[in-house]
Amino acid sequence: MPFKEKKSFIFSIFTFCLLSIFPINTFAQSFIDEASNYTVRFRVLVDHPFVEDTDEDDVVKSWVGAGFVVDKSLGLIVTNAHVSGVANTYIKVAFKGERFIKSELVYVDPELDIALVKIKPEQMPDNVKAGELSCDKTIKNGTAVAAYGHPKGLKFSASRGIISNQRFLYGKEVIQTDAAINSGNSGGPLINLDTGLIVGINKSTVKKSSGIGLAVPSYLLCKILNLYKAGKSPLPMEVPIKFAKDNETEQYNKVSELHLNGKILEIGSSLIKVNDQPIKTPADMSYILRGLEGKAKFTFKNNNTENSYFINLKKKSNSIYREYINLAGAVISSQNLEKISEVERSFFIHSVKEGSDADIYGIWQNCWIKYVEASIPKSLEDISNITKGKKEINLITSCYTTRKGFLTLDYFVRLELEKDKIELIKR
Repeated sequence: MPFKEKKSFIFSIFTFCLLSIFPINTFAQSFIDEASNYTVRFRVLVDHPFVEDTDEDDVVKSWVGAGFVVDKSLGLIVTNAHVSGVANTYIKVAFKGERFIKSELVYVDPELDIALVKIKPEQMPDNVKAGELSCDKTIKNGTAVAAYGHPKGLKFSASRGIISNQRFLYGKEVIQTDAAINSGNSGGPLINLDTGLIVGINKSTVKKSSGIGLAVPSYLLCKILNLYKAGKSPLPMEVPIKFAKDNETEQYNKVSELHLNGKILEIGSSLIKVNDQPIKTPADMSYILRGLEGKAKFTFKNNNTENSYFINLKKKSNSIYREYINLAGAVISSQNLEKISEVERSFFIHSVKEGSDADIYGIWQNCWIKYVEASIPKSLEDISNITKGKKEINLITSCYTTRKGFLTLDYFVRLELEKDKIELIKR
């Protein structure tokens, strides 16, 4: 081939390649640009007394994350449950180029790590359009994606990668990606760069790994939204059965524990169907049961024999609202007020106000209440009722003596109430 013809041929091939690649890059860039309009910044401040929350430039007891608009007309924004926490106040959102505004937490789901936050629709900027969700249960491995959010404080940033797998991990169904997901990405969209659809909610990175990011599949969010908009509770169901992994089949459907009034099946049986739909993991079961009422049909297999039973369903409680007691300057709750993923011992002492009666008489943060007036309290209401109208209270608290919690010691505290009141608070 003559040099000129060869040069022309190479140029044609090069041009063809550019034309083939350019539209893909253009579309991908446009999808990322769109994400900057529907993605928000989250600032969450812990909402309980005696924690010194300060203004936005010097925040104490606060954290940041991302989220994205899923319904503009309703003012709905989605994020991770571990970003929103459990409080329904002091959750602020900001759109690109806008100031932070207060929002309301309307639904939180620790099981899926999904939370819905609401602002007034008129507070949405004019250029905002809701992100479009993919409601498909599966996404092809190798699909090009972008994780969008605010990694390490770098606001409205994207990192590219591919879908590595979709798997059941740490008791949850997740999308595995090599797109970089860092602190500040949590709650932001994972975007399919071929379609522009949101396929997941950025969640976390596998600890001590390189390039293993996790996201909540968006089809789970689709069901939550559909139930919520229909006025039905999206909460997961309590099922009186626990499951383990079957190492032979690599499925997580072996019955390991039963809490039923009557023994109707054997430990080691496999759950294969719920309402005649196939089951491989507890996540499959939870997905099918959401939004149902009354009973559900469970089909088990043991020694090649199948049996079906109807089991009563009960919704798990919604942990948006929490309660705590102000015990003369000490904040006590039956749950951890700061981290949704942790449940502390009953009547955990979260904070103690400096100079309060609780502080003066030796009630310490991070310990817990065991006895009030020689009684074991069963609820915060018990503590309130036992202490009502008293000027002096006898308490026994218990505290860890090592960082790793190998040893605990009990302490007797006689609390004289001079200036600080006892108050049960529900929010």
